Amino acid sequence: MQSKTPTPSGDTALRRFFTGAGLPAFLVTITLFYELFLLAVIFAPEGSGPWSRFAIDFKVWCFSYDPRTGGMEWSAVWMMLLEPVFITGMVLLIWHKALRGFLNFGGWSAQRAPIAGGAAVAAAALGVLYLYGLPEADGGDLPPFPGERIRTSLEPPEFSLTDQKGLPVRLSDLRGQVVVITGVYSHCTTACPKILYELRTLLDDLPAQARRELRIIALSLNPERDTTELMSLVADAYNFTHPEFRFINGDPVEMGKLLTRYQFSPVYNSSTGVIDHANLFILIDAAGRIAYRFNLDPKHAPWLREAVISLAEEAAAERSASAVAGL
Repeated sequence: MQSKTPTPSGDTALRRFFTGAGLPAFLVTITLFYELFLLAVIFAPEGSGPWSRFAIDFKVWCFSYDPRTGGMEWSAVWMMLLEPVFITGMVLLIWHKALRGFLNFGGWSAQRAPIAGGAAVAAAALGVLYLYGLPEADGGDLPPFPGERIRTSLEPPEFSLTDQKGLPVRLSDLRGQVVVITGVYSHCTTACPKILYELRTLLDDLPAQARRELRIIALSLNPERDTTELMSLVADAYNFTHPEFRFINGDPVEMGKLLTRYQFSPVYNSSTGVIDHANLFILIDAAGRIAYRFNLDPKHAPWLREAVISLAEEAAAERSASAVAGL
């Protein structure tokens, strides 16, 4: 009668994992996929998916990424990429004998199966994230900017707040200029990087005359957390200049009322830490009235640009007319 080999107890299996090849193999696997994750972030495709937005925000904060030019601090990139290589080298140096037996490919080891399965799942997950970040298929051309047919003339809520430089900002002081109002918060990793990137692209694409007429106001969607230091970091990360771009904040209670009146409707999700909110671009004309409202839909970007140019030309013409009348 053949005797069965006793199954090792959980305590014995755990001891074998830490004293044998299990732990170093696990560390090598983790560092390998951390390296793949970094490469996937660095070379993430430009798109509108959550992965692309996360990759942009990750690179902005970790590598001083400039969405306008694609430039990064490559010294920081290489430092982060070399960390897993150093860890892997240390593991191989310390556990090389154990790993040599682990990597004996003469037969399949049950000890290798979970790690190989985990590796396959991780690789598939990275592939899905990459594809999820690709640009969405073109759903057709957007009609020409309808201009006056969609223009409004609404009274915007007034505010008196403080910007990233600690300076006061009043909406009434911006009368005579074109103002774009949006809402973001400093630690946002979802829609806010896309909003800021679109504003950066808008500024870079505008004719010089239109850009001189424009001011951008970003209302804080998280007034309890957004300090002037954090707001300044966000502005610098996207190469916004002051006072062309002003990230503003104030008393949390008053900010909450103001955000509701502008219909950003921020809602804090306690399970994820994310603030859900409307992704709006509110355009105010030189007369101080809300003229247009657009959202973050990529197809609306051309309309946003055309609306700013139209309002800027209108503002310049009104200023010229006033100057002539005053002579």
